[in-house]
Amino acid sequence: MNTKQLIEYLQQFPDDTEIVLQKDAEGNGYSPLAGADHGYYVPDSTWSGDFYDKNWDASDCGMDDEYWENIYNGPSTIVLFPVN
Repeated sequence: MNTKQLIEYLQQFPDDTEIVLQKDAEGNGYSPLAGADHGYYVPDSTWSGDFYDKNWDASDCGMDDEYWENIYNGPSTIVLFPVN
């Protein structure tokens, strides 16, 4: 899902509708949305990966400058995170 698709979906609901995140695909728990961040997502597989904050640099991520530059110059991602 991209930003446009999410906005289109959310626009059908009242502005004060609470957003809750599902823990996993099986529905083994739920938590209210606590916030969002903007950075870079690097997948390890089709279902998992790592997220790096836009304000970080290579040393914050424990990687060399060239690898970080490839990530930093790539597409950015919005991550939504739960209360718990």
